[in-house]
Amino acid sequence: MSLRGRIFAVIGIMVAATLVQALAVGWFESRRKASNDAMMRAETRFEHQTRMNRVVVELEFEQRSYLLTGLPEFRAEFDRRWTEYVSLPTVLAGYIDDEKDKLALTRLDQQLKQWYALACDSMNRRTQLTDLALVVRDQTAPPMRRIQNELDTNQRHDLALLSEKVTTASDLNFRNALVTLALPAFDIVMLLVLVALLARILLDPLAAVAESARQISGGNFDVRLPPDKRDEIGALVRAFRDMSSAVQRRQHDLTDALVREREISQMYAELRTNAEQESARLQATIATVPAALVIMEAPSGRVVLQNAAADMLIGREPDEEGDRQRYWESFRASYRDGRQCPAEDWGPRRALRGEVTVGQELIVKPRDGRTIPILVSAAPLRNDLGAITGAVAAFQDITNLYEVDRLKSEFVSIVSHELRTPLTSIKGSLQLLVTDVPMPDPDHRVLMHVALSNTDRLIRIINDILDISKIEAGKLELNPRPFDVHELVHLSLQSVGQIATGSSVALVHVVPKDIPKINADPDRTIQAIVNLLSNALKYAPPRSEVTLDVTQTPAGFVTFAITDRGTGIPADKLSLLFKKFQQIDGADTRKFRGTGLGLAITKALVEAQGGSVGVISEKGKGSTFSITVPVAR
Repeated sequence: MSLRGRIFAVIGIMVAATLVQALAVGWFESRRKASNDAMMRAETRFEHQTRMNRVVVELEFEQRSYLLTGLPEFRAEFDRRWTEYVSLPTVLAGYIDDEKDKLALTRLDQQLKQWYALACDSMNRRTQLTDLALVVRDQTAPPMRRIQNELDTNQRHDLALLSEKVTTASDLNFRNALVTLALPAFDIVMLLVLVALLARILLDPLAAVAESARQISGGNFDVRLPPDKRDEIGALVRAFRDMSSAVQRRQHDLTDALVREREISQMYAELRTNAEQESARLQATIATVPAALVIMEAPSGRVVLQNAAADMLIGREPDEEGDRQRYWESFRASYRDGRQCPAEDWGPRRALRGEVTVGQELIVKPRDGRTIPILVSAAPLRNDLGAITGAVAAFQDITNLYEVDRLKSEFVSIVSHELRTPLTSIKGSLQLLVTDVPMPDPDHRVLMHVALSNTDRLIRIINDILDISKIEAGKLELNPRPFDVHELVHLSLQSVGQIATGSSVALVHVVPKDIPKINADPDRTIQAIVNLLSNALKYAPPRSEVTLDVTQTPAGFVTFAITDRGTGIPADKLSLLFKKFQQIDGADTRKFRGTGLGLAITKALVEAQGGSVGVISEKGKGSTFSITVPVAR
């Protein structure tokens, strides 16, 4: 028999013995578990039976007390005890296996229910009874005595059953413990026998092979190996002999490899020299780039390379870790709208997490007190395996662009102011001509109305441009105060009434009577609502409705929702609605005229008062624009 067969035979005997032990333990354990389960059921049955006896005794006590005293608390306690009793028979029946015992429990429950009906009748007629003690003695006490006697009998029966189950479980637990102690002793004996057999079959030949290996490792290849056998040990000896020959061949190969290693080292030195030259050229290129460039290592974020433009813009970070942390914490960055930008959202930090940032606009305040608007672009650096090894970031100072934008805003504001005065005069003159000067023919009157309408449109456009200029310059003045919502809705609907009539669209408003006042600038809030109503009337089909629904939110806001039945807005266009000079339809297909400033102004007016703007739309099913304004406190 081969070595493997002999080992498998020994292991098979051990496995068979272990399987027999497992079956025996499982059989004893199943009997013990069943006995313990039976004991637990008997114990639970005894507990429920005891509880039923207690509840019945308390029922009789509360009934007697109420009949003799008439105090309502005894009647209430009686009812509570009965409620407690009602579920007990059902629960107790679940722990009774004998059908005879179940029938006895059912009869007992019926007797107690009959007694309960008799007791309730006597308590209900208490004021009509003359001798209450006689009623208790002759009517309710006799059946209760019989019930309690039967309950005592059942309790003694359950106690005897519990004692029997406890004795059986203890006996089985003792036997199971004896078996559990005997099996490890048997396993120890079998293990010792197995170790002795394995030592003779396997370990002695292996020790001889190990001794030969030690001699070969010392340089002595003339060793005596154990004799070959037709088993696995013999195969190991033959393989060891082949290995000894292979080691001698490897010595010759190692000498050749050392020669090749020297040649590779020379090639590596040349490559390193070329890489250093390329790195020097790259650093020179970076140093001459006008934009501030920074290269950081991952994951620490330490700057390993930056050019002169970066030195001038952000300075150089300290070498010590603590000083470096405080250096970067001294920087403060914010978005253009004034919101703070956390350090984790800066472009370089996002690049270290694997994100690419292009054109992130930030206003940075370094530790020297300057305020620098910059554009940030950053991207991660990865190795051949795709792991992030660092990040490269570019910073561009856009102070000049901010100045140009400021000059543009001032120019637009000045031009708008200068245009509004002559347009107001033109409008007044046209109104006088329309109302006071007779026209020679209807065509002249039509032309005058067209001129007056376009003058109004130009004035509205200029007002919108002035509003958006004030908002961008931070010069918009608001006067919030408590204001009645009903009056606000009335004034808003009055402003667009003629537009609705001309468009054949019905205006419907829903305002709760108890809606609280809002804390807002009335004029600016009406302007925001009128903007949304005007847009809804533009896109609402004739003979449809535009709804203004006012509700109060639990968060302390009042919501004005304007709904139309128009064509709706495509989902990919919703993000453009509240941007300046944006129109959903193109210039060549535009149905309605406008500057695209109304929704941007509405959003700015509402958010400046602590509110918010939202839109829900579905293509072909209309749109709902909503604004929220805080409630007055």
